[in-house]
Amino acid sequence: MLPWLLIDALDVNHFGMDRIDKINKVNAVLADYFANRANSEIVAAKDLMPLFIKNGIFEKDYKNGLPIRKLLRDLDGCGKLGLIPFVYAERKVANTNWFFVRHNSPKCDVPTKRVCTEVQHGVSSRSRENSDEYYVIGLCNEVLGQKALQQYKFDFLKGDTGRPLPVDAYYKELGLVIEYCEAQHTVLTPFFDSKITATGITRGEQRKKYDELRQKTLPLYNISLVVFNYFDFGTTKRLKRNREKDLEIVRKRLHGFI
Repeated sequence: MLPWLLIDALDVNHFGMDRIDKINKVNAVLADYFANRANSEIVAAKDLMPLFIKNGIFEKDYKNGLPIRKLLRDLDGCGKLGLIPFVYAERKVANTNWFFVRHNSPKCDVPTKRVCTEVQHGVSSRSRENSDEYYVIGLCNEVLGQKALQQYKFDFLKGDTGRPLPVDAYYKELGLVIEYCEAQHTVLTPFFDSKITATGITRGEQRKKYDELRQKTLPLYNISLVVFNYFDFGTTKRLKRNREKDLEIVRKRLHGFI
């Protein structure tokens, strides 16, 4: 059975059959799209609106792909984005850019991006806690016996535009910052890394620059930095989440703070 047809009664009760039918049709269109385009690995969601309209999923397009973006936002808001396994969310502070990628493609293993939920100074808005970053920080919380301030922003750590750069986790009492680096920090993803930022450098260059800035700046303020990489936990870009094994890896790396 196709993965998007594995929808339980709770999903039907939550969304209604009309919305479930629309989700299944979107997945069918996406499956057909990638099956007939061997060289296509990723596409902006808004660019497929003509196909969705042709297949009767939406009546018309408006505001540059708003119908499909609204559907994806609704699913994301209730933690059900996985009902469309092709979807990839490029999250920013103010908005989210939506893409579709070839499902389980060996050529396009796009890593889960950091879910920035504006958790600042310990105050959290809506969060999505199924990312590898949140999983690893959760392990660190358990090992250290403290709850991190996630996406914390220091006044002295700023990017090229003057905005404070967030850190993944800050343990104030320990003077410790923990960063979790997903695959995009070490593995080139041309589609995203080649985009030009507001300061004229590519996104890949900016990410490297900001990683180095954190490493150089934090110690100047007597704050230790520990960086976990996805390959610390295995060979796959997305963690397999062997909890006991992962806890031991975290415990060894943080032994000086326990």
